[in-house]
Amino acid sequence: MKEQGQTLVETVVVLVVMALSSVVALPLLGTAHREAALRRVTEAVRSQMWRARSDAALTGKATALVFDRLPCGGWRCAVVQDGDGDGVRRSDMAAGRDYQVGRVLELDADRATLGFIPDCDIPDPGGDGLLGGDLDDPVRAGSGDVLTFTAQGTATSGTLYFSDGRQMMRAIRVYGITGRLRTLRWRTDWDRWRVTGL
Repeated sequence: MKEQGQTLVETVVVLVVMALSSVVALPLLGTAHREAALRRVTEAVRSQMWRARSDAALTGKATALVFDRLPCGGWRCAVVQDGDGDGVRRSDMAAGRDYQVGRVLELDADRATLGFIPDCDIPDPGGDGLLGGDLDDPVRAGSGDVLTFTAQGTATSGTLYFSDGRQMMRAIRVYGITGRLRTLRWRTDWDRWRVTGL
């Protein structure tokens, strides 16, 4: 009669195989979590942009997404409506003439937020060469980090850059004449940005 059970050698072999599988899977799992966080933050901001664009069309008033850098390194943005007919301005917000509509969206700096990958050559999503300008300013839209949508369907032209801080980036480009949005993504092992469904 044959004995049932496993030998010590068989058990050790199974444990070694499981350990090696974990070593291979953990980095991939970390990358997947960072990519999901980057996608979520981009989708959340894009949703706020659609809200601003819709509000502008429905109310006939300029409506903007206003960005502020937080002391912790993250960002927040809010949808603000023009209350006095001269466009959304920070001075009018301070005086109460332009007012916030909807909730404030806080972008946590721990996983993915507005920003760039440090010490990295990033291609320019608009053409040849490397991305220039102030790499400490990921909100490249209008003066004062205010991205405005008008009742006529136009918008402030610009690009918002998002990063996981390590190897992946996303960008939302806003085309001023049409107010259309396009989401792009890039990884450090790619030579150019790619258009994404979102």
